[in-house]
Amino acid sequence: KEKRVLDMCTGSGCIGISLSVLGNYETVEGADISREALRVAEENNRRLSGRVAFRQSDLFGAFEEQERYDVITSNPPYIPSAVIEGLEPEVKDYEPRLALDGSADGLEFYRRLAEECPGHLNPGGKLYLEIGYDQGEAVEELLRQRGFVNRRIVKDAAGNHRVVCGEWPVSGK
Repeated sequence: KEKRVLDMCTGSGCIGISLSVLGNYETVEGADISREALRVAEENNRRLSGRVAFRQSDLFGAFEEQERYDVITSNPPYIPSAVIEGLEPEVKDYEPRLALDGSADGLEFYRRLAEECPGHLNPGGKLYLEIGYDQGEAVEELLRQRGFVNRRIVKDAAGNHRVVCGEWPVSGK
């Protein structure tokens, strides 16, 4: 049973707060680089009676080396930079660019997460990454290259790739 959960790039906190309210975890934490996003997340946590502890961090930059989790979730910025201006006005005009821009190919944060998450996952720990509809194979390959096992791509109700999952091996790597 998972006891410690981290929602990386938590934004408004919806994933972490939902897990704290609906799940049965001892600890749920959320981290984001944006102080403004964390203010929103903290207010949402209060209003929804969540039990999430938030911290400001550029991915794992503010984490101690020994901090480990059973589950890490993330909905990082994944829109390719050149695509942002073509997004619907309700997205591009109201979402902070920091929350959208995943670099030239949209995969920058997945590369960083694939590299950094193993240092913060317990053996057998699980990683769940929300992705863009066309990023499933690329993100799954990043996790494969890093040594994650039991990888899979989960589709949404419309049949699009939406989440890539992986497990850090019990023996480590």
